[in-house]
Amino acid sequence: DQSDNTMEAVVSTQSTGEEEADIKEKVSHSTAVTKQHLVQWESALKRNSLPSWRELVKAFQAAVATAKGEEETDLKYCIVDPDMVNKVILLSLGNTSQLLHHHLGDSPTASPKWGKLKMSLKSYLTSLTELLGLLTSDDVLCAVMRHCKAMLSYYAAFSRLLKKYIKQHIMVWGSKAELSRVVAFTCLQAVVKKMPVFLEELLKKMYTEYTKCSKMMSPKSRDNIVLMRNCLVELFKINPSITYTTGFLYIRQLAVTLRSVIVNKKETETVYNWQYVNCLHVWVSVLADCDACLQPLIFPLIQVMMGTLKLHSSPCFHPLHLHVIRMLLHLGASTNKHIPLLHPLLEILEFCTAPHKAPATKPIDLTCVLRVTKGYKKTKAFQEGVFELTYELLLNYTSQLSLSISFPEVAFPITVWLKKWNKRCTIPKYTGQIKQILEKVDTVSREMTDRRSSVTFSPKDLEKVTQWESELPESALTKYFNTWLRIHRKVLADKSAAEEKEENKEALKEENDKEKEEEEEKEQEAHPRKKKKLKKKKKSSEKTEETAKSTDNSVVEAEVIDNGDLVEDIVLSD
Repeated sequence: DQSDNTMEAVVSTQSTGEEEADIKEKVSHSTAVTKQHLVQWESALKRNSLPSWRELVKAFQAAVATAKGEEETDLKYCIVDPDMVNKVILLSLGNTSQLLHHHLGDSPTASPKWGKLKMSLKSYLTSLTELLGLLTSDDVLCAVMRHCKAMLSYYAAFSRLLKKYIKQHIMVWGSKAELSRVVAFTCLQAVVKKMPVFLEELLKKMYTEYTKCSKMMSPKSRDNIVLMRNCLVELFKINPSITYTTGFLYIRQLAVTLRSVIVNKKETETVYNWQYVNCLHVWVSVLADCDACLQPLIFPLIQVMMGTLKLHSSPCFHPLHLHVIRMLLHLGASTNKHIPLLHPLLEILEFCTAPHKAPATKPIDLTCVLRVTKGYKKTKAFQEGVFELTYELLLNYTSQLSLSISFPEVAFPITVWLKKWNKRCTIPKYTGQIKQILEKVDTVSREMTDRRSSVTFSPKDLEKVTQWESELPESALTKYFNTWLRIHRKVLADKSAAEEKEENKEALKEENDKEKEEEEEKEQEAHPRKKKKLKKKKKSSEKTEETAKSTDNSVVEAEVIDNGDLVEDIVLSD
């Protein structure tokens, strides 16, 4: 199986007349690798023969050069048969690690044979690192990376090669499929475990790669960005002191960017973009579960995020506001910090007081959007999506507060403002849901007041307060929030499954239509008189498809208001 996968990964070269002439000229300067060479080397490698391994290294260099499409004239061997490239690579990967361990042991540089093997080993590692950038098949790439990981103790002896090793694996970590990313991360993690001195450099390079890869967000790229974020968080947990210096540097960079936008009145796009939001998300995840030495970074990060919320209050940016509020809620719950988020949530709720009467459009996934245009913000689909997310975050916020001894006092302004909002709102569906929150808040306030009446300590006894709060049972608000969230996720999962079924049906229908068209074309070839009818049928079908696409495209669409003016097109970038 491994040989088949390798053959898929290395691009086979088909020799034309000109190429054959080049190969003949090349063969005159170097020896072509044959099956006899491979059989001879394989049998010798079983006996751990060093001369045979050195010859195999030279053939491996030629195989990598052939895969790159280069014509090296100074190499001892050349590859004439493209299939031979795969065989040479497989033979090298399968025997090198075992042979080197036999001769050099666990500490290569201390071995007496190190001086004899150093140059050949350096050549092999150089070609092996170059091979990583040539492979396209994920299975083969993972196999080669695992071999690189096994060779890490030899990479450590060459500082330049180790840097190339790190660079290549970071590129794979940031660009390939999920399995390849995971294997690349384990290889980078092995570098840190073996040589902790490289941790800071590795963190900075991986963070830079993460910022490059997180400039856009879509349902397809979201999983990869989340995977990269989790990998970064895992590395940041290794050494808190290095994490503090690195975190201080990058959080300050985010704060300076925000300050320059506020002071110089630059465009908000400098801050209101996926790259900035994803960087905030990394540091929220790092500080959500951190040591005591990282606690001083929490307040600056909260200040940066609150400043991001206040930068622009337009409803067009409500998706971004909801992203930031969600991160603040996660940070507050994990670090036991109270972050006042009621005012931002109520500002977003004000957007949902009156029904929007713009033409109906398909709802979009607001978790992959930061802003919408003025035309789309008037639609009912956008209003419903915003209210749904705001309601979830409001429930989460009140359920977190319900575990505090001061909940009756904190709940008073929440109750007053939500009752005022309910009076202004003219949408029965929304007012009914807010009433449920008010009922739960009132219930928890009364329960907390009754429990509090029997305590013997004062508010200044913080240790006793913390202990008392830890013994509290699950509140009615928390139970309601968990139940609502479970039902809501199930509804979303069913909805996405139904949409996927419809897409599959449409794709199947398109395939059937194509097959019918092909059959009709074959029939027309047998009966030339019917060709004209087929052409007319094709033109009519193309016209109907174009009209269907133009009507179905609900995200990029021109809207006309009562006075006949044309409102700007709705363009939602990923």
